[in-house]
Amino acid sequence: MRLCLRVLTVLAALAAPLLLPPPATAQAAHASAAATYRGEGDDVVRIPVTSGPTIVKATHRGESNFIVWALAGGKQVGLVANAVGDHKGTRAFNTIRGDKVRSLEVTADGAWTLQVLPITKARYWAINAKGAGPDVLRLTSASKAARRITIRHQGESNFIVWALDNRGHTTKLLSNKVGDYRGRVLLPAGTRYATIEADGTWSIAR
Repeated sequence: MRLCLRVLTVLAALAAPLLLPPPATAQAAHASAAATYRGEGDDVVRIPVTSGPTIVKATHRGESNFIVWALAGGKQVGLVANAVGDHKGTRAFNTIRGDKVRSLEVTADGAWTLQVLPITKARYWAINAKGAGPDVLRLTSASKAARRITIRHQGESNFIVWALDNRGHTTKLLSNKVGDYRGRVLLPAGTRYATIEADGTWSIAR
């Protein structure tokens, strides 16, 4: 009887690892979750490694420079915030090449927040999109044909608009002006996203 009990105990110990569910990978755990980081002053923030197009929603309450770089291999590969004083805006990185970004380098004199999201979580691009400062827009699906759009900007500094494809990669420069601007440009077929760099208010009508 004792021999039978010992045999059963050994078999149970051997079978236990086979019955446990496989551990979740780190990539799956961060695939769809938004990560928000908070701090004050200069810092280097570690983030889950990403090589795909990604957006950073940044805020800052301060009086001096607020600069945030995406870092890959210790090198600055994407500028995701560049302002003086209070700031609120969204920028993208990895829209040209797929660098393995592991951290964000922050230069600031005040309190800040950084929310890191896949580009698929960018703000919805309605027929008439309006905003102020840098932003990233998203269509529900890639445009099937080229179409004319009207772009306006009221500001004093650079106003730059890029069209991006369904994967979040840049395809065409739509605007590169300084100060106030109004014009009609051709949005290429296959466009899914747009990135806006601005210091003032802007609108895009399609």
